Amino acid sequence: MIPSINCLTKEGWAGYALLMEKAGADALELNTSCPHGSITFRGGNVEEIIVNTVKIVREAVKIPVIAKISPMLTSPESLVLKLEEIGVDGVTIFNRFTGLEIDVKTETPVMHRGYAGHGGPWSIHYPLRWITQIRPKVKIALAGSGGVTGGEDIVRYLLSGCNAVQVCAAVYMHGYKIITEFNRELAAWMKAKNYQRLDDFRGKVCSRIKGSHEVDRKKTKIARIDNPPSAPCRAACPVYVPTQAYVRLAAKKDFAAAWRLIQAAGPFQSICGLVCHHPCEAECTRALIDEPVAIRNIKRFILEWGRKYGLKREIPAGTGQKKERVAVVGAGPAGLTAAHDLAVAGYRVTVFERLPYAGGMLRMGIPRYRLPLEVIQEEVAYIKKLGVEIRLNTTVESLAALRREFAAVCLAVGAHKERRLGISGEDAGGVEDGLSLLRRVNQGEKPALGEKVAVIGGGNTALDAARTAVRLGARTVYLVYRRTREEMPAGEMEIKAAEEEGVKIMYLVAPKKVRVEQGKVAALECINLVLGEKDRSDRRRPEEIEETDFTLRVERIITAVGQEPELPFPEIPEGWKAGEKIPDLEGLFCAGDMVSGPATVVEAIAGGRQAAAAVDAYLSESPALQPLRIGRVVEKSDVLQRTEEFRPGKREKMPEISPGERRNNFALVETGFDEETAVREARRCLACGCGVGCDLCADICIYSAVEKQGDHYVINDKCDGCGMCAQVCPNRTIIMTEREEEQ
Repeated sequence: MIPSINCLTKEGWAGYALLMEKAGADALELNTSCPHGSITFRGGNVEEIIVNTVKIVREAVKIPVIAKISPMLTSPESLVLKLEEIGVDGVTIFNRFTGLEIDVKTETPVMHRGYAGHGGPWSIHYPLRWITQIRPKVKIALAGSGGVTGGEDIVRYLLSGCNAVQVCAAVYMHGYKIITEFNRELAAWMKAKNYQRLDDFRGKVCSRIKGSHEVDRKKTKIARIDNPPSAPCRAACPVYVPTQAYVRLAAKKDFAAAWRLIQAAGPFQSICGLVCHHPCEAECTRALIDEPVAIRNIKRFILEWGRKYGLKREIPAGTGQKKERVAVVGAGPAGLTAAHDLAVAGYRVTVFERLPYAGGMLRMGIPRYRLPLEVIQEEVAYIKKLGVEIRLNTTVESLAALRREFAAVCLAVGAHKERRLGISGEDAGGVEDGLSLLRRVNQGEKPALGEKVAVIGGGNTALDAARTAVRLGARTVYLVYRRTREEMPAGEMEIKAAEEEGVKIMYLVAPKKVRVEQGKVAALECINLVLGEKDRSDRRRPEEIEETDFTLRVERIITAVGQEPELPFPEIPEGWKAGEKIPDLEGLFCAGDMVSGPATVVEAIAGGRQAAAAVDAYLSESPALQPLRIGRVVEKSDVLQRTEEFRPGKREKMPEISPGERRNNFALVETGFDEETAVREARRCLACGCGVGCDLCADICIYSAVEKQGDHYVINDKCDGCGMCAQVCPNRTIIMTEREEEQ
């Protein structure tokens, strides 16, 4: 039996020690550091008082004496050495700390008559550290106390050099049966490690621990951002515009920085802010919670904010400095993008355009209620400022002749030729293709279409033609489409807008014949369809339903069933596909719709960028332009797992002119977000990917080592190697690598 005593006076210590010896105690523990009335917490020369107290007891009794001390002392090691000198038989080092809790509401101490003791598993590391320091320097027995919750904690104390382990709190909480469980766990651990006795591993870790003065403080690690993953929205963008970065900057109201990031992504961003089909939103992680972030609308706000406050795009250094000249045939979005990038790379670029204006489909194929003329003109003007020469009303007769004058030729003639229906009567008066109608209207004409109009097709051109017909005064506009709404190539918002404006969309209907009277359209004969097996496009093939013919009485028919490129160049053989080499015509590159087929504006821009990079690689041994590519993409499931809370709030709706008002004019339908709405919507972004928008690494670094470059971060040479950025990185992107030896 080993009683533990705690007293306040010299007489008390000696007196109680004698009483315990007379009572038959086998040994005596002197609790000199008890949280209540502790010598440790009295101030003054605490260690000297402890030594004197233990000396008094040692001289008073003959039984073994164990001094129990707290590691809160100034130097537990020197104290234990002094205690050994005066003849103690052992020392217990425990992890219970003196402390105080205060109720800030009542402004009173929680324990009113004394100080509380705090200990437990959270502080077991403290006595372990001192025991390992003391064990090699003394011969007396050492005991460890505090924080034991299982057999492994007992192993820790023994590895540190303890002769015994106290488990008082565990017994108090679970009863004496817990000792049996601890012994079982200890025995199982020893068996797994092939230890026969406690002495086989007692104190084993002591020699492996270095003091702080022995540790090599040379910095051996440095952080590195490795293969940073992009957010799904950015990966879905054909030109990889840094969507997350500018959305999160908008959330912080840093519109100027957001504007600069968007403009750095290339030309026609203002146009994409109005008419892009926003594949970024289709991949937005937020859609798995409620609705995707309105990325396109936020971009539009940022760019209009920049225009409002007079922000200007700079002309990059080095523009036009190279001797090589490059020709671009076609001034649509693909051709002008290629011209832009090549000019920035230093080439002297000339664009040839057969039409009297630049812009291609932007100018001729998209109605002004979606894309105002001044926005197109602004983008074209900037490209001209780069030194790009645009020759309008110029038809290229021979690619070979052009190639003799220029180091390379980029062919971007678009897909302006409408496909025919292949039905009887389509050459009648009153049948017009959609692009021709849109071109005429965009040039200022207001053709009279009559009371009833039928538009054939389901793509963007068909929807634009139908909505244009409404604005030209047609009272009834049918849209005839041979598949269902789900297969319709046009965007959902365009379909919805057309319906709001009164367009009657007829699904699973095909035109059979144009009925002609006196050389003009009198009606459109149609038949109902049903979807059968899938065709080569992986869509179910429409099949006619017998005896379901019907007639639409219309005065005008507008066809919009697809476009294809016109290639009136003698060097191009029949059946040639864009990208294939033509004998005796090196240095020819293709871009845009003539490569991909009729596509969206942003896809045409991406095609122009890829073509420009290919031209640069062809002309330069050290190309400045890189092909578009994206690396690792964040897993949406990982984002949802690590995000504990989502900011509530539904997707902000884009303000629009009412359907009744917009039927009579070509004013811009979508009026745009105001600042408050844009910021509120931007704050719905989850910041899935690495870089600007996440910012955790930059926020936590105290060495200014995380440096922003555009939309991403890099680690500079100020890194101290602390590893905090690697700890907080949610995408596990930052790794710690060996620092190179300084020369």
